[in-house]
Order: sequence, then structure tokens, then C-alpha cells
Amino acid sequence: MTARLTGGVVPAPHERVLPPGADRPGQPVAVGPAEAGEAPAAAALERLRALVDRAGVVAADAGVDLGGGFRSARIEGGAGNRRDGMLAALRVLGAEPLGAPAAVSVALFGIEATKPLGAAAARAVADGRWAALRFAVAAAEVLGPEQLVRLLEVTGTEAARAPEALGPEQPVRLLEVTGTEAARAPDAEHRPGGDGDDADPFPDGLPSVVGEHLRQVLEAVPRARRPRLLLSLWDGVCAHLEARRRTRRRRETQARVDRRDDLRARYEVHSDDEIVDAVRRSLRREPSVADAARWSIPQTYRHQRATGVLHDCLAATVLLRLAVSVADTGTAAALVRHRDEITAAGALLDEPAVRLATRAVPGLTGLPARPGVILRGLERRLRHPSRDDDAFVRNAIANARAYGRLALEHADDLLYEMTDEPDGRVRKIAERWAARSMDDWREKAGPLCPGRAAGWWQPPLFATAESPSIGHRIARGEPVRETIGDLVWLAELGDALARLGGDSAAVVEYGRVPQIVYDVPAAEESPLAPRWDSIALVAGGTAQLAGLAGLRDGAPAAAAARRARGWGELISVLQGEAAVVEALTGSFALPDAILAADGAVLPGGGERIEIALTPRRTAEWGAYMGNCIGAQWHTADALAGRAFLVAVRTEDRILLNADLRPTARGWRIQQLRARFNQDPEPELAERFRAWVATLPPPPDPGRPRATEPPAPRHAPEPARQRRGRVRTPAGRISAEHAAALGSLADSAVRSEPVAAAVSLLARLTDGTAGDGVAAMTALRRMSPAALVRAVAAALEAGDPAAGPAAGRAAGRAAGPAGPAAGPAVGPARDGDGLTAGQVWLAGGVRPLGGVLADYGVAELAPLALDEPLAGALRTVAKAPGVAEARTVEVVSRRVRRAAGTLLRGGSPVLAGRRPEGIGVAMLCACALAVTSWAGPGVAVAGPRRVTVPGFPASALHDEDGPWQAAWPDAVELGADRDVFWERIAEHGLLVPAAWVGAGGWVALWTRAHRQH
Repeated sequence: MTARLTGGVVPAPHERVLPPGADRPGQPVAVGPAEAGEAPAAAALERLRALVDRAGVVAADAGVDLGGGFRSARIEGGAGNRRDGMLAALRVLGAEPLGAPAAVSVALFGIEATKPLGAAAARAVADGRWAALRFAVAAAEVLGPEQLVRLLEVTGTEAARAPEALGPEQPVRLLEVTGTEAARAPDAEHRPGGDGDDADPFPDGLPSVVGEHLRQVLEAVPRARRPRLLLSLWDGVCAHLEARRRTRRRRETQARVDRRDDLRARYEVHSDDEIVDAVRRSLRREPSVADAARWSIPQTYRHQRATGVLHDCLAATVLLRLAVSVADTGTAAALVRHRDEITAAGALLDEPAVRLATRAVPGLTGLPARPGVILRGLERRLRHPSRDDDAFVRNAIANARAYGRLALEHADDLLYEMTDEPDGRVRKIAERWAARSMDDWREKAGPLCPGRAAGWWQPPLFATAESPSIGHRIARGEPVRETIGDLVWLAELGDALARLGGDSAAVVEYGRVPQIVYDVPAAEESPLAPRWDSIALVAGGTAQLAGLAGLRDGAPAAAAARRARGWGELISVLQGEAAVVEALTGSFALPDAILAADGAVLPGGGERIEIALTPRRTAEWGAYMGNCIGAQWHTADALAGRAFLVAVRTEDRILLNADLRPTARGWRIQQLRARFNQDPEPELAERFRAWVATLPPPPDPGRPRATEPPAPRHAPEPARQRRGRVRTPAGRISAEHAAALGSLADSAVRSEPVAAAVSLLARLTDGTAGDGVAAMTALRRMSPAALVRAVAAALEAGDPAAGPAAGRAAGRAAGPAGPAAGPAVGPARDGDGLTAGQVWLAGGVRPLGGVLADYGVAELAPLALDEPLAGALRTVAKAPGVAEARTVEVVSRRVRRAAGTLLRGGSPVLAGRRPEGIGVAMLCACALAVTSWAGPGVAVAGPRRVTVPGFPASALHDEDGPWQAAWPDAVELGADRDVFWERIAEHGLLVPAAWVGAGGWVALWTRAHRQH
């Protein structure tokens, strides 16, 4: 049988293929004269093995001269092509053994390659810019020669240099250790995110495969706009890798062993020493047990203890900031940058305090009990520098995280203790301490986190209704005098801890004492979100999105994709397509033979077999593997039962994906690929094929399933049914309800109240979408963060002077279709702004929900929710009338959630001033939400009070009252109903502080009732 090589090439009659019998797809071979002797053939095979060992299997496609008239090649069917082989061989052998420069350039970039492009590629090789060259080779699928030259010129350099720059013996060793991407399996030390070098933005994936992914994404984008998108892809991956390296460097500044428990034990002894020292100073002698029993804590000790906790937090913050700068900029630059902070923090401790904190305690750690001691040592080092400053500083900051976490614990304990104190002498001491100014510290050290105070919405310690947060005071333009009770220093400590861990800032949960979350959990991402660990992963993930969104010329997504200014924006456009969201729903039809294999162990090893049960699973596989296994064609075939998708994996990674197809003779492996569409390890692939051969045959649709009882032997033959189309659940629902529901939904959308709300919502767009359905579609495609920004901008630009009379007129115009007990708001004014009341009204329209409530078919209820739909409902959701009504409803719900986000964050545009035209429903819902979040807000009813002050009277637990009626709206804002009564017991009913004016809560409540 004649062997076929890559590209369908058949060896000439006078040639033979070595080794004899080679037939495995992708197997490297040597092709040469049939009359060649055994010695030349053996030498050619040895050189072929050396080439594969150094450059990878795919390098055999480069046609490398193996001597004796033999050249390298591969059996057809393997991953990659001549372009990939030429690039792999070029890195190992250089250009000279591969042929003339023009031939190498054509092999890499195609027949359109030009001399300038070849020269640019040669410069990239000389500079060792292999990732840039791989990227350009992949981009040759979508760019012209001139654009490729520009791409090679502007892409940066990698840390890995050309082999020639590493010394005479290093190239061979480097190639033996690392090989190329095609030569090695995607194991832990080389995969993105592993322990290997993560400076290369294109470490894995075949350029030909990545090029095909780029073509799928960019074929609908004009050629002139493609370079900008590709450069943003490169920059995005480089920025992601740099952020990951920066995070690793920061964490590596800390000791491998967490010493927090050791420091806690040492601090407890230090606290005992402090109080004994205070007794000794008070009595002026060594105290006896009786003396200690009679001793009462003086005011000076309470003040000293609180100040000590504050100073520890300040010192820990400086130490953490120094650790971050050492990791980012180096020791010398970090010491210069933080000189003033180190000096100011070191001066917070006097000599007696230093002696007490450094006293040796047998059996406990030798680290000082307080972080200020370390900063005093650093301050002395600044005055007397030496050669070993780097080692000294790195040793000093090694436990910065432990000191910071412990200081935060002590601050929490102190603040809760203070706020729990009843009225009396001790509480007044705490109030005087909290009222002390931070001016002296700021003059010496400066703001440690510039901008944090302006966004700090925590009410001051021991605050009253007339004591807004420092953030609100800054927003109003009031003179600001920072005090200890503003607790900005607590936020700075949390931010410093978060930055050392790789986050930008801590997350704050406002309450009586703010809770600082410095280990910020990563946001849950869609399984279709591309991973930015490498060019190949982003390209594969985006291609998967493009397939699901139907991105092609003339498709709805194509117009938005053409306007994308960067790769990240392109991904957001594709993720916003309804088809992409719907692709994650449903489940695959699996036969028993396949379903029973889920979780089984692959024979011959310890790998586990995993069966894709849902499209979400294949999307997750595709995001990790850098392939399109979750794309539309795979998903459609799997949903229809024409394909079954399988993975072989270990505990932490996927080794291969397979596409199995049922045939009359058994199961056929349609596709078998490792990560980045490369060939799997031959031994693993053979074991998988052997396992597939053992599977029971697919069920024959013409025979009864084995689980069905056989028909009685003498049973009468059933009547032949008329042939015709079988109606699916989606077809049944569409046929029964689409027309009638669409007519009702269309009428609801065209009604005056909904049309008015749509007009208001259209102001949230940038003005390019127009009005009506186009604007709603644009808003639906917005990410949650973008919608929050749009609502905030509209509120900022809104006219705050809408009068009560106008509000009542608009409330009457809204009619019964508006939200139940909804607020009256002013009519739409000229301009793009919205008042808070208008945002509330627009966020409360439910055209489809109202129609479905009257329609009375329970299985259609999910149509009104902002959630992915089951397959049976997607057809009716796209029916005319229903689609428009659902879009308006979804946008309205999201606007309501965006308002809740602004309210929860204490945003000045909503919670920083009293909204005009506020009605009872809006006031009650917002108060319920703020109370469940424990702020930011001020109490308008005492703890455990269920009766709310004001006229008309109301009670929180009255089932027929306005508060219980407002719960659905509050939940849409994001209120947590489960903890509401706990919050009432803790601090009472809360309302944003700025809403309570000079007349207090009673006046606000009365005005809200006048709006009806």
C-alpha cells in the first residue's frame, strides 16, 4: 500500500518510505531512493530521530535533508502542516539547511510573501523573537504581506533569546530540554499557568491551527481593521502574563511558612506585658496579686491600647506597600519611594515600646510583636546603607502579610468592642479617640492609597444621622478633616493586603464595623470566556464564540464585530449574542453505552474518561484546550444524537478530546486531538482506540432497545401510522402559543406606559442605537459593568429639579401597567439625563410578565426571566412580538439591578443626594435593600423596632403594608431577605444618609406619600 504524506503527497515510484510499514497518522518518516543501502537508510533514520527529539514531530514536515538522498516527511493525518514544520525546524537548524530565503519565506507565509516580509522575518529570527514570528505566521491567514511586516515590527520581544545568543553549548541543551510545542505533550510544566516560563505569549499551539481560528473570527472584519485587532490581542495576552508574573513576584516576597499563629501567640504575651507594665507605672512598684486585683483600668491605658492597634495597622500597611514595591521595582527604588512612610511609621514607637515588643520570650518566635519595630530597623538602614541592603530588606518584609492580617484582626476586635460599649465613661473615651485627627500622620506619610477616601462610604465610628462618610463629604465639596473614626486607614490596610496578593484593591462590606475582604474571590466567568494565558487559547476561545454567534458576513453579529476597537471588545460583542447564551443550555441525547462510561478509568493507565453531558461542559473543555469542541457544529450534532464528545483527563488537566460518531458497524472516531489541536501521545491514543473498540454497538433505531420488553409472539400487528413530520416539544409550544402570545406581547410593548419607559431606557445608550427595539437590543448586549456605568452617567446628567407636580402627572400617565405602587416621576426632559425616579420607573416595566400572568400557561413563565431558556422555549421566544417584549423586560430587570449596584456602593449619583419624586415603593424597596446589606446608610428606626416612625403609620411585618409589598422590588435590587431580620435586630432600618434631609425621616416619608 502506497503511503500518503502530509498534503496528500505520494512518494515517487523510485522512492521508499522509512521505517517500513509506517502508517500511523502524523508519524515522522524518511523518504529517499529505493536503491539506497542499509547504512545510508539507518543514518537517515538516526538523523530523523535527532530532528524530532530536538524540534518536535511536526518539524519532519519541513522536508529537512537527512543525507544519502533522504528527506524528512510525515504520514498524512497528523496535526499541523508544512508551515508549522518549517517554523519548528527553523528554530533548531537555522534558515540555511532549509533552502533559499525566498523558499523559506514562501513556506512560512504563503505564495504572497515578499522580500520585505522575508527580511522582517529574518530580523525576528536574529533577535530571537520567536513568539512574534509564530504570531505572524498564524496571522498570514488574515493579513497581507505589508500588514505582516508591520505586525513583526511592532510586536515586542520575549525573554527567550535566539539559541546563538546563549553560548556555544547552550542551544543543544535548550532544545533538548524544551523542544518545541509540537514535540511535547501539554504537560504541567509547559502549559500556560504552569510552573514553566510564562513570558512567552505564544508558547503552545500550532500556528496553522491558530491561523484557522483567526480566519474564523476575522473573516467578517474588513482587512484594514484586522491589524488593530490582532495587535490588541497580542497586547492583551502580554499584559495578562505580566500581571501574572507580577502577582507571583509579590507573593514570593513572603516567607514560605505563614507565621501568623506564631505572631499571635507572641502578641498575646506582649499584651500581658503591656498591662503589667501599666500597673507597675501606676503603683510605682512591682505589683502583687492583690495590687493587680484592686487595680482599675485608667483612661490613659484604654487610649494607649487603642492607639497601639492603630499604629500597628499603619506600620503593617507601610510594610506591605514596601513589599509590593520591592517585587515591582526592586529594593533600591522601593526604599526611595517609601522613605517618608518608613520614617513616619518607625517614629510611632518609642524606645520603651520597642524594648517591650522585642523582649525574648522562651518558646515563642523571635520576631518582634509589633511591625513598627521592623520599620525602625529599616529607617536606620536608610541612614546607613550597605551592600547587603537587598537581603536585609527582603528579610524584613518576609512576614509583612502575617503582620497585616494580624493587625486587621486586632482592629476588628477593638472596633467591635468600642461600638458594643454602652453609654458611659468608657464609650466617651472611645468617642474622643475616634474624633482625633489624622493630619499629623498624613503630613508625614501622605495618603497611602490616593483616591480611597473619595470612594469610602463607611459612616464614621459612632456616627449619627448628621455624620456622613468622608466619601460623601468629598463628593459634596465640603471641607474634609480626616479623623481616626473615618476608618480610612483600615481600608488602606486591606488594599495593601489585596495588592500583595495580586488584586487591585480590597472589597469592603459596609456595616457597623466594615469588613475588609483582601483575598478577593475571582469573578465567576462564563465557560465560554476565552482564557488570556496565550495567543492560542484566546484565538481558540474566540473562534468558539464566533461559531456560536454565527459570525459571518451579513450576520447580525458581524456589524457589531466590525466596530470593535480591540480584541476584548470583540469578545464582549460575541458574548452578548443570544445564540451564545442559549448554547450553554440543553442536554445531549446519550445512549446507555456512552453514558455508562462516564467516570470510568481508561484501561492501561489511571486516566479518567469523561463524557460531555451538556453544552456547558464542552464549552469548558474548549476554553482549556484551545480548540472549538464547544462550537456550534459540535453542539448541534451532539444535541441531535449524531455525535458524542469524550475527554480523557487526569485530576487537573485534559489530555485529549474525541468526537465519536455512531455507525452501522460500531463507533467511529471522527476526531482525536490533544490540547491546541495537536496529536495526542501515541500510546495514549492507541489505548483510547482500543477502549472505543470494546464499546457496545450503537442502538439500531429500527429495532427495539434492549431495555424494552419484546412484543408478544402472537400479538396483532399494529396499524401502520401515516408518515409525517414528528413534532418536537419546541415545535408544539411554538404552534400552540407563538401567534397568540406574540399578538398580546406586541400590544403590551406598544402601550403608552411601556413606550414611555422604552424612551427613557433609550437614553442609556450612546445615541447611536436610536430608539425602540434597536436601543433595547444595544442595552441587552451591554455587560453588567457597562450598564452600571451607563445608568450612573444618566443619573449624573439628569435634571435633579423635577417637581412634585410633574411627578404626579407622569405617575397618572403611567397608568396601571406601571410597577405596583410605583413612584411618580417627572416626565422625560430634553437631554440624555434621567432622574432616579425615572430610572426606577423604567426599571419596573414588565410587558411580557404581565401578559404571561394573564395568559396562564405555567410552562411559559421562564420567558419573563433574565435567564437562559430551555430548548423548548427558544422558538417561541423568537416569535414576533414575544422577542421585543422579552428584550424590554430583560433590559428593565437589568437596569433595576444596576440601580441596586449603585445603591449598594453608596454612589453619589444615587445615594449621595435625595432623589426627586421618590415614591413609597422606591423608598421602601431601597430601605429594605440597604438594611439587608448593613449599609451604607443611617438608622431611622432603632434596633428590633418593627414599627416605622411617620404618618401614615406602617410596620415592617404587616403583610398588607407597603414594606412587605416592596420586597419583590427590593430583591431585584439585590436585597438579601434571609438576613433582613438579623440586620433589624442589629442596627434597625437603614436609609441612605443623603436622603434624610433637615426634616429627617418623618419628612421624607410624608413627601413620598404625597407623590401618589
